[in-house]
Amino acid sequence: MRKQIMNSPKKKPKLNVAAGFSVPELLIVVALSSIIASFALISFLNANKGFKLAGATRTLSTYLEKARVDSVRRHGGASINVDSATSYTVNIDFDGTGTTARTFTLPEGTSLRYTLPPSTNIIDPSTTPLTITYDWRGRTGTTVLLTLTDSRTGVGSSTVSVGPVGDVSTDTTVTGPATTQTPQTTVSTTSGIKSMH
Repeated sequence: MRKQIMNSPKKKPKLNVAAGFSVPELLIVVALSSIIASFALISFLNANKGFKLAGATRTLSTYLEKARVDSVRRHGGASINVDSATSYTVNIDFDGTGTTARTFTLPEGTSLRYTLPPSTNIIDPSTTPLTITYDWRGRTGTTVLLTLTDSRTGVGSSTVSVGPVGDVSTDTTVTGPATTQTPQTTVSTTSGIKSMH
């Protein structure tokens, strides 16, 4: 018996179609990626402006509250001076050594204006400065709306409201002056106190 060996015919290698990308395909992918990246960059820049405005609003609100607490703690004298559209000065006891004035500058592109309700006139502090002074009970006596605005676009704004009783709120609407409760009674330090003997 004779063994037969079968030789299989040699196959020619086929060209692999998925070996790469064509130039038009690459150009389309690069163009789409560029468009998506530009939208993401624009969104990031707008969000960053919003974060700066929100941070400036929180900082101003915090220093208004600190001035109120400092005034109650030291029986009056704490104040905030708003005499510029881009900064404000806080006059409180920062380190326990007495009242010190510190000026805080708003982030670039942020401006500050104020309104005295019920009036709706927006006042520029550069021309008409404002001083918010707290008494020994932490009251201001007037209502003030401080509005921080993105001055580059004029679109975003945030409001800090200071009521006559010293309360500070952010991004609320005030339609008129809030009033203190009437009648206010002054209680003597010795009235109604029983002897301990």
